[in-house]
Amino acid sequence: MKIIKILLFQIFIVLTVFVVLELISIKLFPEYSINQKYVGKQKIDEFKLTAVSKSKNQFFEKFKGFNTRTDLTDTEKRFNENYKTIWIFGDSVSNGYGLKYTDTFFYILKKTLSSIRREFNIFSVSDYGNNLDNIYEIINNNNEIFQEKDYLVFQFNYNDILPQSYLDKGVGRVKTEVNFFRKFISNFDTFRYNYLHRSTFFRVMTHYASIARRDTSGDCQSRNLDALGMYTFSYGSKKYSKESINAWENFENKIINLKNLTDDRNLKFIVLISPISLQVSYHEDLNFHKLDLNCSTIDGREKILDILNRNKIIYSDPLYLFQDYVNLDNKEKNFEPLFFEYDTNHPNAKGNLLMSISLLETIYGNDD
Repeated sequence: MKIIKILLFQIFIVLTVFVVLELISIKLFPEYSINQKYVGKQKIDEFKLTAVSKSKNQFFEKFKGFNTRTDLTDTEKRFNENYKTIWIFGDSVSNGYGLKYTDTFFYILKKTLSSIRREFNIFSVSDYGNNLDNIYEIINNNNEIFQEKDYLVFQFNYNDILPQSYLDKGVGRVKTEVNFFRKFISNFDTFRYNYLHRSTFFRVMTHYASIARRDTSGDCQSRNLDALGMYTFSYGSKKYSKESINAWENFENKIINLKNLTDDRNLKFIVLISPISLQVSYHEDLNFHKLDLNCSTIDGREKILDILNRNKIIYSDPLYLFQDYVNLDNKEKNFEPLFFEYDTNHPNAKGNLLMSISLLETIYGNDD
């Protein structure tokens, strides 16, 4: 009985300390107490899923075998066989990370095309971690789904560039054999996003722990992967220059294969290049990991543009719109970022608007 009392008292102390720390965190770090709730995909029924990303409710529906982001309208009913379809494949950016449905670039694109009497079915069948290997497999194995003259949009992310050895080990996008360790990590991540991320204190600790465990000072060699983080290989971090060259060559081979496959199927292939905040002026505050482009041996943007131009692949590059936007805003002293706070990779609602404009220009200029 005495042991139980001691145990209960200790639990009470822990809970009290946690509540106090939670209240202090909410007071001192208000930016972490709003728009930060995450819940992984939860099954509603056989065809519908729901999720929460940065406190925004998101809904998905299985359509033609894909999980497509939906506006809760019955996907089967809103599909018009008389329209061409724009299929958008990508990662969390094209999944609408942190955004309500009406702020996503694919929703804005659909409404804008409709307003100028260009009707399309538009489906984002993107998911966290998709890359070229996944997309090639999907297209190759689902020939009956895609109709001639449909558009296939691949949303390129600079963190897509990884050595094949990383992909084979499952560090990148390709799923590998599930073992106990991977299953444990996956289950913990689900628990973390579904429950722990509801706590402001936990989110603050996670944020500063992610900084503390990275080397944010020193020269490019000593900082290792921390010098450029997820862009180590796309920008050729000095310590990984050879691996980066090989990773880009591997990517080029794969995108050529995908282009050839879409040509064989008479699909229109477009690459949508998703900008990162490191490329856009006035966004230095978002770079809290202190990623340093001075450590690069490759200009990632020049490299992807060179590959696409040499291989005659149509692309949409919104970066010039991003830069024009912030230049004008800054001139009037009305600057607002185009990416989420502390996030170099995910455009916010304003960034998605500019991505939709860029993709609209590309589709409008190449439609027949």
